[in-house]
Amino acid sequence: MINQTKQLGFHYYSDTDHYDEASLDYWLPKLLAVGTRWLVLSIIERAEIPENFLKRVTAAGIEPIICPQFSISNPPQVDIFRERMSYYRKNGVHLVQLYNYPNMKSAWTPDEWKKQKLVERFIELFSRYAQICIEQKIIPIFPLLQPGGDYWDISFLKESLHVLQQKKYESILSNLIFSADAGFQEHALDWGKGGPEAYHPVYAYQTGQIDHRGFHIFEWYQAILHQSLKKYAPMILFQTGRWSPNTGPFDLSPKQAKQQLLKILALLQEQAVKVLPQENPEIPPYIISCNLYKLPSEFLTNLRPEQESRKFLKDVLLHKKVSNASRSLDSTVSVSKSVSSEIGSVICSIIAAITPYLCGAGKQFVILVVENFVKIVRSLIAIFLRGESYSSYFLIPDAESLLTEGQREIIPQYINKTNCKSGKNLYEALSSSKVILLNDSSLYPRNVIKQLRYNNCQIQTLSESNYGN
Repeated sequence: MINQTKQLGFHYYSDTDHYDEASLDYWLPKLLAVGTRWLVLSIIERAEIPENFLKRVTAAGIEPIICPQFSISNPPQVDIFRERMSYYRKNGVHLVQLYNYPNMKSAWTPDEWKKQKLVERFIELFSRYAQICIEQKIIPIFPLLQPGGDYWDISFLKESLHVLQQKKYESILSNLIFSADAGFQEHALDWGKGGPEAYHPVYAYQTGQIDHRGFHIFEWYQAILHQSLKKYAPMILFQTGRWSPNTGPFDLSPKQAKQQLLKILALLQEQAVKVLPQENPEIPPYIISCNLYKLPSEFLTNLRPEQESRKFLKDVLLHKKVSNASRSLDSTVSVSKSVSSEIGSVICSIIAAITPYLCGAGKQFVILVVENFVKIVRSLIAIFLRGESYSSYFLIPDAESLLTEGQREIIPQYINKTNCKSGKNLYEALSSSKVILLNDSSLYPRNVIKQLRYNNCQIQTLSESNYGN
């Protein structure tokens, strides 16, 4: 089995016909075979995802993201919503997204859309249900905004943050994960890359300019979040790979969309096998999950046989066999810079790059490091569930084998003396006001130090001769 790729997820079916045992029996092995870590489960308002479906998905190590299709104009009764969230929490769910695309007229009644203070009214509604999620130990996800949209999404996000920073919404904002629609919007993969600083100024609804409406939307949103919150905010990408809101599933997308989606898959797979974090990864660490749109199995017509509709994951799965055959490849093999439109060549290249690490002498070390990164979000969730807040955090290097005997000794000594929180979790460190590091820069990747400083964490170093005071 291919190792889990910590950011890789898929959108599952958005109907109620595929939450049966037979559908899961078919799809779960294939999702696991390509390293799936997340699964977006959209469900109509009056239905619940079956208990056994959720338990099997979570038992397989896949984190479900529940997206109930609630209506802004006719929200659910509070008591019913509370019961529903309690049900999901008991069945292993940690993440729920509510009220997508509130910046579209179609989400509101005509009268409500015309009223003043649209964003403020929406945040009031959203927060009412987000607070119930928090009470049920579920993390709410801020809704998707339609890139561009009837109410310019950039303006909607800025105004939402302004409202959420009011004191009465403090508990909501501190427990919120943000989201972005990372569909291509009929643009090239690198459209908008670099964020607003690279294309300033950008004006709403103007043509002939490069803006945020594309895969790199997360850079633009994160710039707004960081300016408002003074730190990086965790984010989940949805609809990744969708060519536009007017095109259907993967099988019916234009050739360019398929090529670009495969490049994203390659990036996710490459980043998963890096022994140490990259300084400037294409998909940055604040992206918790990148969910590809979607299981290529829904067609607008019934003209093709069902097995054709499963082409994408079927083709990907075929290359699991190639993984076994490629174990004899030399360790100098690397991923080609050009990505073929054919699935086979892409996956073969990825596996060729991964194989030297997984089959060489460093196999166990690589797997350990990858597993540590896979646990980042679960650790973040654990903090939320425990309700803990850390003032000091000792960030222990991942590469413990490189520590000297003296460094190994002073770590437990310092922890016992100060009773501070310790571990290898970067998100826990970023949530602390003070972070303790060993006084050896070679033990920590440069981008880790950069993120700590960018998050205004006070850094204290600890050497063998003293405690760095």
